[in-house]
Amino acid sequence: MMAVEPSCGPMVTGGEMTVRGVWFRRRKTIAAAVLVAGGVLLTGCSGASDSTAGASNPAPTTTVQPTTTSVPSPGPPVVKDLVLDSASIELRDVSGEAVATFDYAQPASEVLPALSAALGGTPISGTWGDERHPYLSYTWGDLVLRDYDRDNWPGELNCPNSSFQVSAEAVNGVRISTVDDIAVGDNAAELDAQYPNSSRLTSGPEGEELRFSLDEVDVPFCSSAGGSGWTASVILVAEDPLGPITYFTTPSVDSGA
Repeated sequence: MMAVEPSCGPMVTGGEMTVRGVWFRRRKTIAAAVLVAGGVLLTGCSGASDSTAGASNPAPTTTVQPTTTSVPSPGPPVVKDLVLDSASIELRDVSGEAVATFDYAQPASEVLPALSAALGGTPISGTWGDERHPYLSYTWGDLVLRDYDRDNWPGELNCPNSSFQVSAEAVNGVRISTVDDIAVGDNAAELDAQYPNSSRLTSGPEGEELRFSLDEVDVPFCSSAGGSGWTASVILVAEDPLGPITYFTTPSVDSGA
C-alpha cells in the first residue's frame, strides 16, 4: 500500500502495484487520497491569517483643536432721548441713563460728534445772522444747533456759545424734550394751566401766539464775557394758543438790562 505524507514540498508516491486489476482499483483510491491530501496541504501551506495586521499598523489619530469663539466688543450705547434744558445738553440711553452731557459754554465742535452719532448722520451746515454777526448752523431735520462761532470775537467767550431750536417731538428716532419732559406737540392750554405765571400772549407772524418762559437759571459762564446777573431759560411757542407747542428754543439768555 502507498503512503502519502503531507508536505509543503513535492508530493512523493510509492511504487506501482503489479496486479493489473488491483492496481486499477488502488489507482482510483490513491487519486482520491491525493486530492484530499492536496486540500490539506494547501490549507496547511497557506499559513495562518495575519490577525495582528491592524494592530501593527494603527490608524492615525486626529487631534481636535479647541474652537475659539470671539466675543464682539460692545458698540456705543443707543441714544433714545435728547434732553435740552436751560443749562445743559444731555443724551440718554434706553434705560434713561445719561451717556453724554454738555453745557452751552462748550464750543459746538465738542457737541457735534455726539449729536451726529445719536441722530445717525452728518448735519446740513449753513449760516445765519447778518454780515456783521455771521453765525453757523447745523441741521438734522427739525433740530437746529446754532453755533455763535467764538472765532468772530477773538479772545472772548460767547454767552452762550450755542443754542437749539426744536420743531418736532423726535428726530431720526430720538425723542427731544426739555424741562419737565415737555416736547413739541404737547397741549398748550394744559401747559398754560400748569404754568400760569410763565406764559403770555404775544404777536407772531400769523397772529397771537402763546409763549412760555420756563426753567430760568443763572448763567455763571457769562461772567467771563463781562456779563453779570444774566439768566437763561427755555422758550416754548404755540402758534395757536389753543393748539400744540409748535417749537422751543434753549437757552434764551436775558442780560437783565
